[in-house]
Amino acid sequence: MNLLAKSLLAAALLLGPLARAEYLRFEGSWRVKAGTAHDVTPPERLPVVLLAMNHASQEAANGNIGSALSEWATIGEANAGTEAEAVSILERAQLHAERHEFEKATELVDELYARHSSFAGFAGAVQLQFEIANRLAAGERRRLGGWFPWFRDPEGAVALWQKAVRLAPNGPLADECLIRTARLGKERGLTEKTSEALERLVSDYPTSKFAPEALEMLATLRAKESLGPAWDQASTIEAADHWRTLADQFPNDPRAKQAVEQIAVLRDRAARARLGLAKFYFFDRNNPEGAKLMANACRNIAPESAAAKEAEALLARILKDPNPPKTIADRLLGTFPRPRTIGETKPQVVGEDLDALGFKKEAPKSATDTERR
Repeated sequence: MNLLAKSLLAAALLLGPLARAEYLRFEGSWRVKAGTAHDVTPPERLPVVLLAMNHASQEAANGNIGSALSEWATIGEANAGTEAEAVSILERAQLHAERHEFEKATELVDELYARHSSFAGFAGAVQLQFEIANRLAAGERRRLGGWFPWFRDPEGAVALWQKAVRLAPNGPLADECLIRTARLGKERGLTEKTSEALERLVSDYPTSKFAPEALEMLATLRAKESLGPAWDQASTIEAADHWRTLADQFPNDPRAKQAVEQIAVLRDRAARARLGLAKFYFFDRNNPEGAKLMANACRNIAPESAAAKEAEALLARILKDPNPPKTIADRLLGTFPRPRTIGETKPQVVGEDLDALGFKKEAPKSATDTERR
């Protein structure tokens, strides 16, 4: 640092902190945004500090990162609690990110949020957090001390994307942070984080340009949760609903064509679960009424599916003959007892000494009868 720059920086420190202003960097120079210069008290302090800020930026541009970090730290300390300190913190964070010191950069972003949550340039801090996460996901290494390469940590990007969403949930990068989290989670097998990111994206940002992709990923994820018609079909129905939302809300998206086919496949799977129960009730439990109930449920879920056609055939067979074919076990041990229908249900016989609720009957007592001991 030359003698003039040192003198100006010393003068800036001696003059004390600035009142709050809004700083902009334009054509390589720092200046105060029009309309905010009147916040500087006294006005003669402004040119000195701007010159110090310009010199720190020039040091960074010349590749003297260490010197630039030192100068920005000094400017921040001299202007604690002001907008100049916020600019200093953000500039230092960006310089640490350039040197692959990602942890220090993110710590400074946290400090900026804690001390200057209303900083006019806070969008730049969110952008920096987002870029660091992208670089980690791409496989870039941290460098300890700015030079020693450390291990790759792609999954570390997830925490940074999540933090970016927390810092600016209504910002322009929130939905992209979520879809990037989902993509990386899918690639790395982080099913829970993938699901959480997708659920939040489709619920909180339904008009996002990433919504069709999120709906497709979420539908595929939910469809895989079901192991087949013999298992619970709640996730299958949910997957079909996501495909339906995709087809209804984004009809011009290329994925919408696939949605129609997927909905048919998923609804057939869910219908077959009811069909399987219908066959079980009829053939294994001698319960034609339960079988008819499940067969009709199958037809309601997917009327045009192949499973529904099988259900109709089963219903026709039950109407023709409500008795299932006897197996060898039935011939040897007897058929499974058929459950009574509602009309066949008879009241249970209660013992003479018990009432309808099963309590012992007691002789009624006179209203004037009192027990004395």
